[in-house]
Amino acid sequence: MRSLVILIVIFLFQSTFAFADCVVDDHLKFKSYNFRIENDYFNKQDANYTSGVIFSGVTHDFKSMTGNECLPTVMQLHGKILSFLDGNILKKEEGISKNIYFNAYQRMYTPTDDKTSILVRDDRPYSGIVALDVGVNERHRDHSNDTQVLDSKQFTLGVIGPLSFVRQSQNIVHDALNVYRASGWDNQLGTEPALMYMFERKIKTDMQQSNYTPGISKDLIRFYGFKVGNISTSANVGFEGRYGLNIPNDFGSAADYSGCDNTAPASGTIQSGKANSCVDKGDLLLPIPLGAHLFALTELTAVAYDFSLDGNLLENNHHVNKKPMVGKLSYGISSLIPIHNDKNLKLVAMQVIRSKEFEEQKRVHRYVSITVGLDF
Repeated sequence: MRSLVILIVIFLFQSTFAFADCVVDDHLKFKSYNFRIENDYFNKQDANYTSGVIFSGVTHDFKSMTGNECLPTVMQLHGKILSFLDGNILKKEEGISKNIYFNAYQRMYTPTDDKTSILVRDDRPYSGIVALDVGVNERHRDHSNDTQVLDSKQFTLGVIGPLSFVRQSQNIVHDALNVYRASGWDNQLGTEPALMYMFERKIKTDMQQSNYTPGISKDLIRFYGFKVGNISTSANVGFEGRYGLNIPNDFGSAADYSGCDNTAPASGTIQSGKANSCVDKGDLLLPIPLGAHLFALTELTAVAYDFSLDGNLLENNHHVNKKPMVGKLSYGISSLIPIHNDKNLKLVAMQVIRSKEFEEQKRVHRYVSITVGLDF
C-alpha cells in the first residue's frame, strides 16, 4: 500500500505541475478519477488473487496533436514507448476521438494455506505487483456495419516481488481487522521489473450520439485483445450486456476494462466525412441524469504466461501447472448520480467469478470489486 500511495501522490503532483514545456492549449487535463478496491474477503476467501487497490483517471479528449511533453512526467516514458510502437497514437486524427487514461495499482496473490511458513509447492506462489498502466483510447465509427469501435493501446511499467510491498500492505489490513498475519511471505517471488503491452478492441452497434441513452434501454459490447509481457502474455475474447436507466454512451461498466465507466472519448457526429464532437469541448457532456443499470460480462482467455502462476521470468522458482484457458464471469450494478457543479458521482459494485487457473486449484475463485469515481 505504501508504494501505491507514493505513486498516487507523485502522479497527482505531476499531473498539476508537469507542463512547463507544453503549449497551454495542449495541456491534457483530467476529467475523471476513480478509486477501486477488489478483495475476496467479501466472499469469505483469502487466497489466489486476494486483494487489489487501483487508482485511475482519464483525460479530456485531444483537441490537437499532443506532444509527449504535455503528459505528466510520470507518464512520459510510457508515452515514448507507445509513440515508438504507433507513431500516430498521440496525434489528433480525422474521424477519431482520443483520450489518455492511467491505472496505478497494487495487486496481491497468495496460496490457500497461508498459516504455514513452509513453501506450499502444490499451490500458487506468494506474489505481488505495483505498476502504472498508461493507455490511449481511440474511438471511431465503422459505417460499413453501423458500429462504434473503441481501440485501447496500453503500456505497463512496474515491479514484481518484495518491492511491491504487498506483504506490508496485507499486514496493515490484517492487523486493523484483528486477523492473523500470513506466515509464508518469505517464499514470495523475487524482485524483477514488470513490462507489458496491451491492445483491446470493443465494438457496439448502438449509434447513439449523445452522452447517454435516455430512459430504459439495453446494449451489447463485444471485445477481443491480447497482452504481451512478463506480467501476462495472453489473448482474450468476450462480451458484455447492459440493461437499465440512462446508460452512458461508453463501452461497458465492468470497471477493470478500459473505455468503461464513462471513460471512453466522445462519439462525435459525422459530417462530410469529418468528425465533430457532440459538444464543443469534444467530450461527453455532464452531468448525466440519475440512472442505474445492471451489467454482466463473460470472457475467455488463452494464457501463455502469467507471473502469478509461472513464477519469475528471469528465475526458475516456485510455479504451478497453469491451465491454458481461463473463463471469467462478472456481473453487477452501476449508477451515475448528478451532483453539484455539473459533476457525476459514480458507484459500481461487481462480483467476479474466475474458473480454475491451475491444475492444483481446488475451486473457482470469487472476489468483489467496488468503485467510487467522480466525473467532472
